[in-house]
Amino acid sequence: MVDVARAAGVSTAVVSYALNGRRGVAEVTRERVLRVADELGWRPATAARSLRAGPGAAALVAVHDGAAGSRAASTLDLVTAAAEVLDEAGVTLAVHTASSVEQAAHLMRQWWAERRYAGFVVTGLRSDDARLAALRHLPAPAVMVGDPALPAPPAWRSVVLDDATAFAQVGEFLADLGHRRVAMLTGAEGLLSTRRRATALGGALNKSGIDFEAVSGDGVDRAAAAVGSLLSSGSHPTAVVTDDDVTAGVVLDVARRLNVNVPWQLSVVAGTDAAACRLTTPSLTAVPYPVERLGNAVGHALLGVLRADGTKREKAPPSTTVAAGGLVVRGSTAPPDPR
Repeated sequence: MVDVARAAGVSTAVVSYALNGRRGVAEVTRERVLRVADELGWRPATAARSLRAGPGAAALVAVHDGAAGSRAASTLDLVTAAAEVLDEAGVTLAVHTASSVEQAAHLMRQWWAERRYAGFVVTGLRSDDARLAALRHLPAPAVMVGDPALPAPPAWRSVVLDDATAFAQVGEFLADLGHRRVAMLTGAEGLLSTRRRATALGGALNKSGIDFEAVSGDGVDRAAAAVGSLLSSGSHPTAVVTDDDVTAGVVLDVARRLNVNVPWQLSVVAGTDAAACRLTTPSLTAVPYPVERLGNAVGHALLGVLRADGTKREKAPPSTTVAAGGLVVRGSTAPPDPR
């Protein structure tokens, strides 16, 4: 603005009035200021404007640590659904990536100090999550996608997908089919959602006296190695449940290469439903992932924490639960071969 004022021969106050369309500036002066601004390539500083009018954006910092799976695509789907709610209110949800939770925490601290964003959305919650530790020391409004498993400050809200109930239903479904040995390929170590899902599945299976084993299958290579080891054992599981749809595709591929017939010799359940689950052979039985409803709920929760003052935040519901829905049964599950 100083450069524009100097080039136009006016004060910075006149530049501010002219650029913001306010009264008190002669039309000929306004036109000169706008022309000079355009020639200099001037653009409004969003961060600076946010200090005056209140930031109109929040940030979601997705952690990309090289793990396989559909989490990246799911995050974008969630943001798209949240934007349906936020756009009408003039709020933007910006998406950034970080290589680790520590880097994400650093970015949050930096951006909050710069007043770049008015709040944050946190996905893929982990045990000992550095992002949560950072946000606890900032007066920043935040929405957690998942249960942080700890007492939350008044400025936090949680939107929780009830996948624990969904995975318990998977256990009951496999028990009803007659399976006696079930394994689960879990996602990234430390993910709270993975721990919650495995606990729910194992609890339901144990009630029916069914053997259950959780094996780390994070990443295509580790998943393929784990499945190969499971299916090569003398008494391999008759059903495998995965943490996402991509890993379920890996199970189908390894089973085919080892001549293990799906679903008659091995049932496969994908932990997250996606379009790809309908395109495999056989098509994959899957746990629903209502990303649109989840994203809409995130949008509403974010608007709530951004707009409410401290008193209202304390009265607002601290958590919203989104039901996953019933298991989508397709061709990859069947009663086990009695032989």
